[in-house]
Amino acid sequence: MVEAPRWTGRRACLLQRAAGMTNEGFAGWLGIAVRTVAYWHSRPDTVPGKFNQEILTAALNRVSEVVRDGFLRESVDAVEKSDAPSSAGTAVVDIVSDATESVADDPLLTLGPAIDESIESLQEEMILLAGSGGMAAFDVFTSARHLRNEARKLAERTRRPGDLADLYAIVGQGTALMASTAFDLGHWNESAALARASTQYADLAGHASLKAWTYGLRMTLANWRNEPDAALAYFARAMRAAPEGEPRLRLRYIASRSHALLADAGSVARVLDAAQRDREVAASSPDGLSRLVGGEFAFGDARAAACAAAAWLDLGNGEQAARYAHEALRLHEAVPAPRQPYSQINGAQIDVATAYLHMGDRDAAADALRSVLDLPAQKRNVSLTGRLANAGRLLATEPWATDPEAQRLAEHISVWLAETSARPLS
Repeated sequence: MVEAPRWTGRRACLLQRAAGMTNEGFAGWLGIAVRTVAYWHSRPDTVPGKFNQEILTAALNRVSEVVRDGFLRESVDAVEKSDAPSSAGTAVVDIVSDATESVADDPLLTLGPAIDESIESLQEEMILLAGSGGMAAFDVFTSARHLRNEARKLAERTRRPGDLADLYAIVGQGTALMASTAFDLGHWNESAALARASTQYADLAGHASLKAWTYGLRMTLANWRNEPDAALAYFARAMRAAPEGEPRLRLRYIASRSHALLADAGSVARVLDAAQRDREVAASSPDGLSRLVGGEFAFGDARAAACAAAAWLDLGNGEQAARYAHEALRLHEAVPAPRQPYSQINGAQIDVATAYLHMGDRDAAADALRSVLDLPAQKRNVSLTGRLANAGRLLATEPWATDPEAQRLAEHISVWLAETSARPLS
């Protein structure tokens, strides 16, 4: 965690320059208004308010080391200049800065485009964000928060029921993405709270598919907490209202992991068999959320295979796990490179490695982990750290505990986990 000096407009702009972002990109990344960034450029000595101070510090701690080092080098002179107290004193600076930011963020200034155009624009941005599989979790979180907040503000001045339903759906989708990425960043309690809120927003929107998706997220969080009974309780609640087809297909696959955590191989097989009917319905009648938004909100064959791989790993069945994890990898890598979801691909690589360890093939496991161990720190989310920690625990058991090469691999994993800020629950 970097102890950042007090932020000024000048320092904020230096961070923007080090990150190589436009005003619009920097504002979207931070989840603030573009005019606030423009104000920092026009008033470099301004001191952002407490809220923006915290946002900038959090952003500095999430950028790559190269970007952070570049920012710190460039800011040395700026720190000396901007830290000098003004003749009026810092209290006056704070008052003026806070007042200016509150005016810059005045909701009245957002009344420009027509409601219909604004909703359509937010929907298009949500589609792009949901499909941005290569973005780091913190970037997705800040972008989702920005879209969610914009939709929330628009909902406050909208009265038409149809428009409100669309806006509540965007708010729910943004909150759901925030919940998912908060989990990736290691903020478990906050993720659970956001997931609950996303279910309520989906209810307000009357969006059954989104509601089912949020329940699936809550099931996933419960599984990662090793609370499969709670996950199955969410499953029962979700299935009462989930539309047929893809929403139910996803729920069943997540439930297979819950049954696996309970060491119930029979229930795993049964729930995966039941999912075949949902797959047939999904093929003939595509789900609206998946078709219109897609990306993170879609559940195709690749995600299904990854869920099945995780379930068989929990049951210690390396052969079945390897089969499904390889299938997930093949399908993810068939997507055009800019759209490939790095987290799912690396997660599948870890699952392949763990499956090989169960099968007694240490060298194949090490080969599967090669690209994962080279992943930059800012892309090492909880889903990946949790999987890799499981592989590390497996290496501590026989026959690997007395195998020198296996222990070298375990040491590489230990170092990787130590360098990572996103922590799995122990």
